[in-house]
Amino acid sequence: MRRTSVLVGALALTVVGLGVVVLAGWALDQERLTRVLPGLVAMQPATALDFTLLGMSTAMLHLGWARARVPEAVPLLAVLSVAAIAATALVTEVAGWRYPITVLGDMSQNEGRMSGITAVAHLVICVSLLAAVFGRRLVAHGAGVLALTLGVVGLSGYAFGASDLYDVGYFQTLALHTALGIALLGLALVSASGEVGLTRLARSGTIGGRLARTLLPAVIVIPTVLGWLSVWMMRHDYGPGFVMALYATCVALLSGGLVWLAGVRLTDADVRRSEAEEARAVADRALAELEVASQELRLANRDLSDFTAAAAHDLRGPLSAVVLGVQMLHTVGDARYADVVDRVEGAAERGMTLIDDLLQFGQVGQVPVEPTRLDLEPLVVEVVAAVEGATGRSVRLEAGTWSPVRADESLVRRLLTNLIGNAVKYTEGEGVVDVGVAAEPTGDGRVLVRVSDRGLALPEAERELVFEIFKRGSAGARHSTGTGVGLAVCRRIVERHGGTIAVVDRQGWSKSFELTLPAAEAPQAARQSGPGDRPPHARSSSARARRTASA
Repeated sequence: MRRTSVLVGALALTVVGLGVVVLAGWALDQERLTRVLPGLVAMQPATALDFTLLGMSTAMLHLGWARARVPEAVPLLAVLSVAAIAATALVTEVAGWRYPITVLGDMSQNEGRMSGITAVAHLVICVSLLAAVFGRRLVAHGAGVLALTLGVVGLSGYAFGASDLYDVGYFQTLALHTALGIALLGLALVSASGEVGLTRLARSGTIGGRLARTLLPAVIVIPTVLGWLSVWMMRHDYGPGFVMALYATCVALLSGGLVWLAGVRLTDADVRRSEAEEARAVADRALAELEVASQELRLANRDLSDFTAAAAHDLRGPLSAVVLGVQMLHTVGDARYADVVDRVEGAAERGMTLIDDLLQFGQVGQVPVEPTRLDLEPLVVEVVAAVEGATGRSVRLEAGTWSPVRADESLVRRLLTNLIGNAVKYTEGEGVVDVGVAAEPTGDGRVLVRVSDRGLALPEAERELVFEIFKRGSAGARHSTGTGVGLAVCRRIVERHGGTIAVVDRQGWSKSFELTLPAAEAPQAARQSGPGDRPPHARSSSARARRTASA
């Protein structure tokens, strides 16, 4: 589009320059400026004035040049003035009346008036400009094509012999640079008319557009060269029969070559279309098979979920009875069986924990995600308080930047509970547990959440393994018992929000869990917690833990 604007502007300004030069030639009595060569027809002052006004109007109306400072009525008035001058010339020539505009004109040339064909071309150009103003792009395009044709006819007449052109009706006083100006304005109007007619085809990316761009130059240039060569041969005493036979042969060969080229292009396009249709059919079949497989997978997941729930219910009953029986055995106080009773109780509790974890893992993959705007700071405070109450250990939270996310609150609560609970579980000793939590925007519509701790480190080789179900780190397995389900639940929660989770190194911490969640729809400026703005739990976590334990 920008190249079209540059082309239209260059053509319009060239015509303006042509008109100004000819007007200067008449004013300064410089014949070289009014005629291209001595002996050729001169451009009349009225024609030069029309070219100046038409070039300026084309630039202003189609490109908007100077519209901010010049009202649109100015180029319209210029177009109407040109129409009046051209109509006067045409009417006086047809009626045989005296031409009234004779200032500076060459009275020996058509009584000082512009030629009839020039007047017709200028009127056609005026019609094109007015049609463009009123939104009739097809009319503007057609008038532009007609003007271009008239200009090219005049130029071809000079190419094949000016003396022959002077014997043809209204072309008899058409100057060479007048024909050039008409052709340039016609080309500018055709280019500026938009996606209609010839312009639409020439700009099209279809096979038709590519064929037009390939064949059109050959169709225009080669016959012109052959015609000029034929005229030259006849003027040099070659027989008309031989010249016409040679011309016909060349045109036939040219036409055959162009037809062959078009056939090759169309054949290639047809082959590519067939391949595309075949690929589409394959893709449709694959999509259909994928839909069937997806439906089967949904049914299998539903059956698996139902089976898991039923199995958990059936297993929970016997295990609950075992736990109750073990607790009753503790009341007997028989030292001979105390060790056996403890082992049975531990195994039963681990079984209950495993059932709960498996149910949680299945529910996380099945429950619908209901994202809402979620501020992480109060949620982290609640989770830390709950973990402190459940474990009896104090947590010292080092908060960073808080940025809101758009996520399911219950799933994110479970995610944070697992990560912070693991930090407490795998921090050796009974002292205060250090946990760092921060949420920073990444700039791509997501938020990077970090949960860091100073507990047991994870070797590089185990950092991907721990997110698989029933897999645990070697150091964690030696430190305490577990099911290996918690981090698998975390990864499933993050993936259901379209994010990722990984274990990375972070200076000052033994490990850091980094995960991404969608950013809130209306993000606010991230807030940095400072020493004077510490969360309440950071100042009174130990006291809250004691109150929770007492309760």
